[in-house]
Amino acid sequence: MKRASILLFCLVLIRLASNTRHFKQNLPQLNVLLMIADDLGIGDLSCYGNKNIKTPNIDMLASEGIRFNRMYSFPSDSGGMAAILTGQQPPKFGLVKSKNQSRDDFWSPAQQGALLHLGARNLGRVFSANNMNSFFNGRWGLGFQPDTIPTSNGFLSFYGTLMAHSIGCTTENNFLDSSLFWEKMAGYSPIILSLVTMIIISKYYSMIKFRTFVLLMFILLLGILSLRTCCWMSVYNPKACILMENNVIKEQPYNEDNVSLRLIKNAVHFFKYRAKNNVPFLYVMSFLQPKFPHLRSTEFKNKTKSSYYDSILELDWSVGKILKALEKNNLKNNTLVIFVSDNAPSFTHPVTKLPLSPKHLESNTYTAQKIVTKLRGEKGSNLEGGLRVPAIMRLPGTIPENAESNVVTSLMDIYPTVLDYYNFEKTVYDRAIDGKSLYPVFKDPNLSPSNSLHDQLYHFCDLGPVGAVTVGNLKVLFRKGTETDCSGSLLDNPLIFNVSSDPEELHPLPINAHMPLLYHIKASLKKYEMKPNLHQIKHSQFDQMPNPFDFPCDDILDCSKTYDEDGSFDALFHE
Repeated sequence: MKRASILLFCLVLIRLASNTRHFKQNLPQLNVLLMIADDLGIGDLSCYGNKNIKTPNIDMLASEGIRFNRMYSFPSDSGGMAAILTGQQPPKFGLVKSKNQSRDDFWSPAQQGALLHLGARNLGRVFSANNMNSFFNGRWGLGFQPDTIPTSNGFLSFYGTLMAHSIGCTTENNFLDSSLFWEKMAGYSPIILSLVTMIIISKYYSMIKFRTFVLLMFILLLGILSLRTCCWMSVYNPKACILMENNVIKEQPYNEDNVSLRLIKNAVHFFKYRAKNNVPFLYVMSFLQPKFPHLRSTEFKNKTKSSYYDSILELDWSVGKILKALEKNNLKNNTLVIFVSDNAPSFTHPVTKLPLSPKHLESNTYTAQKIVTKLRGEKGSNLEGGLRVPAIMRLPGTIPENAESNVVTSLMDIYPTVLDYYNFEKTVYDRAIDGKSLYPVFKDPNLSPSNSLHDQLYHFCDLGPVGAVTVGNLKVLFRKGTETDCSGSLLDNPLIFNVSSDPEELHPLPINAHMPLLYHIKASLKKYEMKPNLHQIKHSQFDQMPNPFDFPCDDILDCSKTYDEDGSFDALFHE
């Protein structure tokens, strides 16, 4: 009898285990294709009303799905990417503007910052935990060390760059680490000359001994060498422009004339061969365009009125190639396609801080429901032009065609939407999610009121107080700021705008008429800020000092490697 009971107990355990395996191995063949542009403006696409350029492939995607007119992003590239992959506010990871206002993102591949150090659960880890495959192709930007790249964050494979395409990676408009060094030296020259003069005079008048003189000069020289090392470790060093495959450096620095084509070639190859193994997959395609200095391959240069639109032209072509590969391999009808931009565009040169060419200032003007809307501000600000980004989603049979929505949404909403897409069970970690599933909008794009998903959407600039709060059609600015910078001191009296009737935020509403709203916001915000994980990071990760020995190098002597594989891209242009 005892043996029979033990045998029965074992059979029950085996049955339960087999049921668990059966559940995970027989998930429906649903897939996710997540495409992320780099600093694309909401008005940069012809489906959003741009008259200067045609984007037929992205337009087609919009005609087959839903277009979001109020998708909100964040002030930094890394913050936007973190929000997409985790569904949480970037301040929780310290991925916000630093105290040094020149640092609004990671500035060296030798820095240690990442999601991994905080044990963050992201889409890659979710898919891995459910025996599903996830792949990351393109720009990462959430860690540069071997234990912080996508393959250490749950993704099965990684092919792409560690950071965004910067002016150190290009031969046009370039600004190298040596340029940064001499610029800093010019700024510090009065101090350096004063110190040298004082040391020499002190020695001349025998105020210090020769040994002290040598020591002081050595310390001064060591300081200059440290400055040169910091500049060498910056993103302005061409050696920071790295193309990787998993944890192996493939090219350093990469060739800007074809690096984008390599990424698209890899994506097309994936859908042709690897996507057919009947295992649900997440494929992240993170583009390098159109962020300044406007990367474009040789085949797309001088095709439009500006390098910016050339870059968008290649972006649209790339999206078309990926969508065509998806459809050609019979994956269109069971794949949720998401196209978003991680940030709003910047109209300011990252080094000189001078305005860029005005030819793409229409990035902040878009058409929604036949109404032309003009926004103010750019990336880094808390104005609508610095926060709103284009977003398009398609899922045949679930998302209505040629729809658009004015519901307040956020990049953080992508994570919970994917969880709902697969009907994943929520975990303890998911209690910290700030995003909301977009499925209610899929069912009814005209969902009303506009704050149906987010009663209040908080816009953090740094680790200080919240900068702005969106409540439906109203926007409350709590901190001073400019069109380029969201940081600033708290306002004595918050500014309230109706961004539906006043999207440029030029005419503040009377504060006395909205006191109940302010009380409600402050009470809700105080409750939200009591969450323990919101302030677990005390400093911006962008402030971390890099270690020169952590700079990624294929060859420690010169940090360079040439891509030695097939470089033919004819098939991409002639199929």
